[in-house]
Amino acid sequence: MLNNLTIGHMFIFGGDQPRPNFVPGGLLGCDYQVENGRYRFARVYNGENWNPQLRAPLTQAGVNVKAGEYLLAVNGRELRAGDNVYQAFESKANKQVVIRVGPSADGSQSREVTVVPVASENALRNLAWIEGNRRKVDQLSQGKLAYIYLPDTANGGYINFNRYFFAQTNRVGAVIDERFNGGGLLADYVVQQLSRQMLSYIHYRYGDRTCQFRRARFMAPRRC
Repeated sequence: MLNNLTIGHMFIFGGDQPRPNFVPGGLLGCDYQVENGRYRFARVYNGENWNPQLRAPLTQAGVNVKAGEYLLAVNGRELRAGDNVYQAFESKANKQVVIRVGPSADGSQSREVTVVPVASENALRNLAWIEGNRRKVDQLSQGKLAYIYLPDTANGGYINFNRYFFAQTNRVGAVIDERFNGGGLLADYVVQQLSRQMLSYIHYRYGDRTCQFRRARFMAPRRC
């Protein structure tokens, strides 16, 4: 049995496993820090609120909670550093919750906003990691390199490649990041796009003498 477990794509499941009642806790898409006897938002994940899979509770329209503010109360109940912040959101995933937030630990200038916590922050944190990598590659390469993360070589990788590749074809090259990917099939589509040769270019008679190369891969404007 142990020998078979070393084979790729060999998955072992089963056995009698307990199935306790699961209570979906709500999460706000943030990092906390304890300060001045209160919970303070150390980081707020932005997500993409136009995308249902990347909804960020604290950056929804009309909420706009910022990093550095304090979480003072949940549904009218005061929240202190000695309380379990996650217990306050028990069974609150995808349900409206009224929280009181403010810039000061004493509650001055605080306000109440209605949020809808999510059941998981995985997608929000993953997006923040990807965008952080993209910005770092852009900075270190002085804008010359694109960054494309492939979560797998299946549907997710296809979606991510199309989204990030074609938005960055003005770069001269790219970092293709497959760390922690979930596997899949051969990435033939990616290889085909990256290996295409230049087919034509346009040279304008007027203005700056710049040739815009028309090809499937990177199209950095170059001097003629």
